[in-house]
Amino acid sequence: MIFSPDAFTGSILAVEGIKDAVVILNGPTGCKLHHGFLSDRQFPRESSHNPLAFQDEFYFGQPRVPCTCLDGEDYIRGSLEKFERALAAIAAKEKGLLMVINSPGASLVGDDLESVIKKAGMQDRCFVVENPGLSLPAARGFENVALALLEHMKLRSPHLPVNPKKVNLIGLSLLHKHWEGSVTEMKRLLSFLDLEVGAVFLAGTSLNEIKESGDAACNIVLFPEYGRRIVEWYRKSFGTPAVLSPLGAPIGFDASESLLREVATVLNIDPAPALAEIRKARKASYRQISRFYSYSGLPKGASFSIRAESSLALPLTHWLYSYLGMAPLAVKLLPGSDPEEAESLRIFLEEKGFCEAWDRDPALESTDIAFADGPTLQLLKSKECCKAGVEITLPEEGYIHIIPKTYLGISGALLLLEEIINGLRSK
Repeated sequence: MIFSPDAFTGSILAVEGIKDAVVILNGPTGCKLHHGFLSDRQFPRESSHNPLAFQDEFYFGQPRVPCTCLDGEDYIRGSLEKFERALAAIAAKEKGLLMVINSPGASLVGDDLESVIKKAGMQDRCFVVENPGLSLPAARGFENVALALLEHMKLRSPHLPVNPKKVNLIGLSLLHKHWEGSVTEMKRLLSFLDLEVGAVFLAGTSLNEIKESGDAACNIVLFPEYGRRIVEWYRKSFGTPAVLSPLGAPIGFDASESLLREVATVLNIDPAPALAEIRKARKASYRQISRFYSYSGLPKGASFSIRAESSLALPLTHWLYSYLGMAPLAVKLLPGSDPEEAESLRIFLEEKGFCEAWDRDPALESTDIAFADGPTLQLLKSKECCKAGVEITLPEEGYIHIIPKTYLGISGALLLLEEIINGLRSK
């Protein structure tokens, strides 16, 4: 069983990742509840602290993802009247951009929702995404909605001068675990290169930051599944170069260093200050690893399995093998993984003599530690397919995080080391 969100979820979370944008879900209440909960859990807003203010017909007691609450009659006779009432009520309560997303069932009805928006004179503030991808992988829905948003918004003129100190972070979603900590860590690392972050597409950013994103010196892609098509749009529209690390997302010291070097090369700047920080972290981690190894013989030689998207699985597999000496026994990619990074991962496993691990279900192996989403880890532990587990993707098992965390950059590498060592130590 694969616990992986689809494009419908990816599209909703893309919009909900913008501070001043709101999804209007045109569909039944059952499609709203989970997405309303997930949006509020992943990115709480000020309104989230007063759910009693959202007892209206279209909010159903949740502050996020208002819904037209379609029923069987609406699917037969059409839903334009209900959508008109919902649009008026939601527009009066919400002050930002409104993006209408059809549920899978509503997309088959074929109602002319744009005519209602035009009648209300809200074309600048509201638009419809008819079919964001539905049951395709989450990353496809995320990119489809992101591109629709870029086409709808009026970004600053491409003829304005480039800001040499400004970069955008592309391909980060509310669906990525610890996304807030990841933004903080990437801003910290880039500050050593004397760079500032403009828009974070699309996790915690604002419409104004997106409007002004066209003057960035480059676009840094964190997770290619969620960003390749977006940076191509920027390249065609503004000529903005894209930066992608050959090792995937900046997970582990090697991949973090690789990304920073790529940024420095594209912008013709010195990466030394940032690389010096990574060297400090390597020294600090070495002391803990060597002490743990001295009495346990681990983590060297420990086996692991992974179920994740390729942009995460590639750098993690590379780092666990090359830095910690661990052995991959099963690496299974989630649907929608980036094909280029998937091929790089396959070649890496083949070169290191672990070709049998490629595309192997973690449930078919017994490993020391597994890396996956929460439900998958629970399933693997119940079947005694792993002794310990690290949640690296959503969905998670419900642990409430108060201290900001990340799996990216230096802080992410140290957190992963802590979880790996303690996971192996306790078994």
